[in-house]
Amino acid sequence: MRIETICTGDELLTGLTSDTNSRFFQEALLDRTGLTVRRGAVVGDDRQDIIDAIDLAVSRADVVLVSGGLGPTSDDLTAECAASAAGVPLVQSEEALRHIEERFKARGIVLSDNNRRQALVPRGAEVVLNTEGSAPMFIQSRGGCVLFFVPGVPREYRYLVGEHVVPRIAARKVTTEVRKLALLKTVGLPESHLDERVRPLAAKYPQVLFGFRTHPPENHLKLLATGATEAEANELLERVVAEARVVLGPTCFGRDAQTLPGVVLARLEERKEFLALAESCTGGMMAEQLTSQPGASESFYGCACTYREEAKTKWAGVPEGLLAQFGAVSSESAEAMARGVRESTGVQWAVSTTGWAGPGGGDAENAVGTVYIGIAGPSGVTVHKHRFHGDRERVRSFASATALDLLRKQLQG
Repeated sequence: MRIETICTGDELLTGLTSDTNSRFFQEALLDRTGLTVRRGAVVGDDRQDIIDAIDLAVSRADVVLVSGGLGPTSDDLTAECAASAAGVPLVQSEEALRHIEERFKARGIVLSDNNRRQALVPRGAEVVLNTEGSAPMFIQSRGGCVLFFVPGVPREYRYLVGEHVVPRIAARKVTTEVRKLALLKTVGLPESHLDERVRPLAAKYPQVLFGFRTHPPENHLKLLATGATEAEANELLERVVAEARVVLGPTCFGRDAQTLPGVVLARLEERKEFLALAESCTGGMMAEQLTSQPGASESFYGCACTYREEAKTKWAGVPEGLLAQFGAVSSESAEAMARGVRESTGVQWAVSTTGWAGPGGGDAENAVGTVYIGIAGPSGVTVHKHRFHGDRERVRSFASATALDLLRKQLQG
């Protein structure tokens, strides 16, 4: 089955908005049907460009997912273009209009004429109500191609794609093959090295598709196994996953939906231990990542964002004389920060970061990008010096991931 996507909106071409929707569709499609998208297009808010993109996709695809341009404003052109491309007029969907009227009434908002526009759909289209928003999804059939039109608002898009689009595609799938996907996640391993390590496995298992995804500071290995039955595909996938984990060693921290902060918290919870942080150059980034995980309070004590030297002294117990002698960006400072916050909180584990995130700062001994990471635990304190390259956000991001990964490795022995 050939599947294509069309995303509409000037904001996607000017850099004002990033396309996060397509990734959701691609992952859901692969995970739930074993199918992949063959081609994707992004077009601006131009009538003829949208019509041309729809016609071109229809000429070669079995399924097309079109997103965006179903709002109430004058630059929302998708429904109009879908009708023009099919050679039919727009008609009012009474079902969609009632849904919009009830939605506005429930919220105490006056319904304007441009909101009523959202109930207009191409004649002959199937309408699917959108419980997450106003604009409905509508479905057209043109020859052997089916087109799904959904709003571009991420919350609405994900609801309609997950609950209605993907199940309909799965129902159209005609194949005896079953595909199963696994995603192995690594940190601290360059993509080229990841490829090199698993290359012998790819040759050993030709019935498994090996793919790679860079998600800085992580690199992911995608494994897509094909079998005649679900049991056969699962057995093959698990065998390859087990061998890949051996090859990747400690660089592999998780699988599928697991996250690095989530893995660290889970290990702490298993051990019934707590973690506290003293962050300088990372400025609370590790704390944000940890607290974004549900149930973080079961293992995460808290964070001291010790950005200035006075904060390192008052909140992390770093002696003023030590800072004067060695400086804030030093192994000695990282060690004192980790030790101090561990002692003041009484937790089992503490992590510290101090360094030059850039673009300013740095000296002859510690260039911009240098970060010291302290890990204080029951057996003492270790300090690791790293040099990260790139802009300020990249340095902070890589430093945070590296610190959490160092803790993970100590927790896992």
